[in-house]
Amino acid sequence: MNWQSVLMDARYACRMFVRNPVFTMLAVAALTLGIGANTAIFTIVNGVLLRPLPYADPGRLVMIWSTNAIEHRDHDVVAPLDFMDFRKAGAFSELHASYSFLVGAALTSPAGAEQILVSGVTPGMFDMLGRAPVLGRAFAPQEAATAVVVSYGFWRARLGSDPDVLGRVLNIANQPRSIVGVMPADFVFPYKTMLGPSGFSRSTDVEAWLPLEFVTSDSRQTGLVSLTRSARFLSVVGRLKPGVTAAQADAEVAGIARQLAATYPTSNRVVGATVVPLHEQAVGGTRPALLLLLGGVGFVLLMACVNLANLLLARSSVRQREMAIRSALGAARRRLIMQTLVETMLLSCAGGILALLAVSWTIGALIALAPPDLPRLAEIRPDAWVLVFTFALSLVTGLAIGLVPALVASRPALQSTLKESGRGATSGRGQRRLRSALVIAEVALAVVLTLGAGLLLRSFLSVLSIDPGFRTDRLLTLQIALPNNYQTPDQRRALYASLFSRLDALPGVTSAGGTTRLPLGSTNVTTKVGVEGRSLPPAEWPEVEFRRAVHNYFPAMGIPILRGRGFTEQDGPATPPVIAINQTMARKLFPGEDPVGRRLYLGTVTNPTAAPPATIIGVIGDVRHSGLEAEPAPELYTWYLQNPPSNPFIVVRASGDAASLATAVRAAVQAVDKNIAAYDIRPMAQVRAESVAQRRFVLLLVGAFGVLALVMAAAGVYGVMALIVSERTAEIGVRLALGAQPMQVLRAVVSQGVTLAAAGVVTGLLLAAALAPLVSTQLYGIRALDPATMAAVPALLLAIAILACLVPARRAMTIDPVNALRH
Repeated sequence: MNWQSVLMDARYACRMFVRNPVFTMLAVAALTLGIGANTAIFTIVNGVLLRPLPYADPGRLVMIWSTNAIEHRDHDVVAPLDFMDFRKAGAFSELHASYSFLVGAALTSPAGAEQILVSGVTPGMFDMLGRAPVLGRAFAPQEAATAVVVSYGFWRARLGSDPDVLGRVLNIANQPRSIVGVMPADFVFPYKTMLGPSGFSRSTDVEAWLPLEFVTSDSRQTGLVSLTRSARFLSVVGRLKPGVTAAQADAEVAGIARQLAATYPTSNRVVGATVVPLHEQAVGGTRPALLLLLGGVGFVLLMACVNLANLLLARSSVRQREMAIRSALGAARRRLIMQTLVETMLLSCAGGILALLAVSWTIGALIALAPPDLPRLAEIRPDAWVLVFTFALSLVTGLAIGLVPALVASRPALQSTLKESGRGATSGRGQRRLRSALVIAEVALAVVLTLGAGLLLRSFLSVLSIDPGFRTDRLLTLQIALPNNYQTPDQRRALYASLFSRLDALPGVTSAGGTTRLPLGSTNVTTKVGVEGRSLPPAEWPEVEFRRAVHNYFPAMGIPILRGRGFTEQDGPATPPVIAINQTMARKLFPGEDPVGRRLYLGTVTNPTAAPPATIIGVIGDVRHSGLEAEPAPELYTWYLQNPPSNPFIVVRASGDAASLATAVRAAVQAVDKNIAAYDIRPMAQVRAESVAQRRFVLLLVGAFGVLALVMAAAGVYGVMALIVSERTAEIGVRLALGAQPMQVLRAVVSQGVTLAAAGVVTGLLLAAALAPLVSTQLYGIRALDPATMAAVPALLLAIAILACLVPARRAMTIDPVNALRH
């Protein structure tokens, strides 16, 4: 390559750009938009999917999940005793566990109580992840349950960045704990990954970690884990030994699970185990949506390339004389091609530079639009790979938009072009066909993008129309954490009596209640159940979701009672245990029967029949707990007076705006006991909105791509038709001079444009049908080839094409035949 020639071409291109500022600005703006959109989405994809997890040798980190084929649970948490047995597997150099949930704990001081989010980890977890505290140390192997490691954010916000913080005592959950370490600012604990499929749906941060201590007795104290196989609540992370693959570890762990099933059939008969790489667990659920966005924004750039290629083809017609003169003076065809490519490369590089600047300024706003549960959200930022991607994309884009015009411009018809002298140049038949083909391609791409946006919109509306089983309007939610001085059931019952008497008396409150698992916003807990009178052994009892109802929970939530009755104050601790079940559980356990009055054994103890059976007093409507799109699972509720919880969610139904009650509700909680931490106060409408945040984010971006595609398609059709009218001015003048009516000219021009658009629509529909399987993973309630959408989008594109043709068509109607024939 002759670099001197390249520099000469670059200087000449810059002079051309200065002489044609409108063309230059439009071209650079289009490229900035296309490249910038791709860079922005790639920045998210790079931060979430491509960048390694921020741990030492993250490729060898895996998670172990329990499975239950009968209950269709592929990623269930692990029981403590099962975890102990998995630690014996030879595939792992280390295996550690954490709570599968975050605990809201009260941090008490002389000023009162405030809530913090804590998690428990086995000592050695931080060392296995390869992250050391910036101050102090991690937990010792046999650390006593009086230590705490705090996050960097907690250290700065609550401890004033005190460098001498080590050894300071914090009163967490009414127990003194000494700070032994402060984790780095960039440390991200994989708790979202470890929550499993039904984890928290909102962004939260761990503020402190407690060392898990395994005990043989049951205890409610945070940090103590009872050794059991019947209760599963641990998330397990392990590091593979060098040379061991995840598949080999999976086979070994599955073998251990089979041995446990044979040895402990009561608790493990249908329980298996699987191993999943930590990176796959962290980001696998978001991969389809992000790749869909990347594909969509790639289509936008492709449309920009097609538009610019068409524009450059039009300019090549104008520059035919220039190219013919250069060729006549001895310029080789390769030299002419290089000149055009240098021009397009300069345009695309300018667009790439501006795109990088735009992304660096706007990525924060894009992240703010992202759903709060998007994994690794804090790690999204432009880096060297984003720079390399943008540079490579700019070069490829410059080549893509310049190659076809360069090939066309490098073959000037010397004799005819030079003979025409100063007369207006027109393009040949082959060039006109090429421009028409580019317009067809552009409309086809617009059809694909607009169809995708339409399908996502209809899918989103389908999700929003789902009845969650309760009323989200005028409902306030919060969670409370009780200090350890409420250890006995009688103490908690007395506290709830005082609390709900205050809440019910608040102006604007129509009803109040509580539960242990909030719909759409918390994890799930399960228990085995056996029907009295049936001979099914406990090992084969079905597993159902387990919750507790507090005070007027069903009325406050608007959950209907379909059969029987709800809980009352007469169902006290001295009366036989009672439960309510949902409609799905009634249908699956009692098909064709009335479940009211039947009695169930709850398998939450080693001997499931040791406790007296609970009587079903009512059947309630189904509630979608795991998400609006997830079908309701069988579930039961026990009554808080018979089994009072420690950290319930509270729901308050208001007669007006629920958010306006937040201050009064918090004050009512503090009036009962200033050491009770009330936190996570928000309207239920917000909880529901956050549960569909990822769908809304994808719809917003793809919808923007679709609108942009429509504008580009309209611009492409308009540009080609305007050029056709310009080139056919003389022909149209002859037709008008020979008696053609202006309306005939209008119809001829519009029909030509609509023919191109119709060919593009048909091509786009075929392409969309081929890509349907890729889009179907993001749809709910409709098919990828939804007839209504497939009919509406082509009609919209054709209407836009007609509008785009009308302006040049009306211009053709007003051509003066005399002037047309003269020129």
